[in-house]
Amino acid sequence: MAPLAALASSMLLLLWLVAPSRACTCVPPHPQTAFCNSDLVIRAKFVGAPEVNHTTLYQRYEIKTTKMFKGFDALGHATDIRFVYTPAMESVCGYSHKSQNRSEEFLIAGQLRNGLLHITTCSFVVPWNSLSFSQRSGFTKTYAAGCDMCTVFACASIPCHLESDTHCLWTDQLLLGSDKGFQSRHLACLPQEPGLCAWQSLRPRKD
Repeated sequence: MAPLAALASSMLLLLWLVAPSRACTCVPPHPQTAFCNSDLVIRAKFVGAPEVNHTTLYQRYEIKTTKMFKGFDALGHATDIRFVYTPAMESVCGYSHKSQNRSEEFLIAGQLRNGLLHITTCSFVVPWNSLSFSQRSGFTKTYAAGCDMCTVFACASIPCHLESDTHCLWTDQLLLGSDKGFQSRHLACLPQEPGLCAWQSLRPRKD
C-alpha cells in the first residue's frame, strides 16, 4: 500500500503544479484583529530555507523565536516554536518568505494545529521594524485588552453603520485604499465602560 500511497501523492502534487494558478485573495486586517483572532503571536527570525513535504503538500520554515506576545496557554508544555507551517503553493494561500536576511525579526500571528504554528498568505506576517511605535505597543500589551469585548469593524462601503456599541469603525481601506492608514498604525479599539468601546491612541504623549 505504501508505494500506491506515494504514487497517489505524487500524482496529486503533479496535478496541483500544472493546474491553472488561482490567486489567493484576502483583505488585510487591522493589527488588533490579527492579534485577537490568532492563537499565537510571536516575534521571530526566519533562519532556514523552506522544507516541502510532498505527502502533505505543506512546507515548513525554521524560525528562531525571540519574543512571545500571545499563546502561552495554547502552547501548553512546549517551550519553543521552531517551525512555522504553510501550504506549499501560493495559489492555495501558501506563505512565501521573500527576505533573505536571517537576522531580520518578523511579527508572526498564526494558528495552532496539533501544537504546530500555521500561517498563510492572509496571516499577519510583517517585519518588526516596519511596525509603528503604537503597533509595537499594541502587540506587546494593549491589543489584548480589547479582544474579549471590542471588535474592529471594517467599513466596506458608504454609508457605514456600526452594528454594536462595542464596535470601532475602521475606515482606512475605504478612504485611503490601504490597510496602513492612521487607524491601523496608531489606534486600538478598547473598552471605555461596560458595553462601550472606542478608538484610543497608542502614540506616546508629548510633554
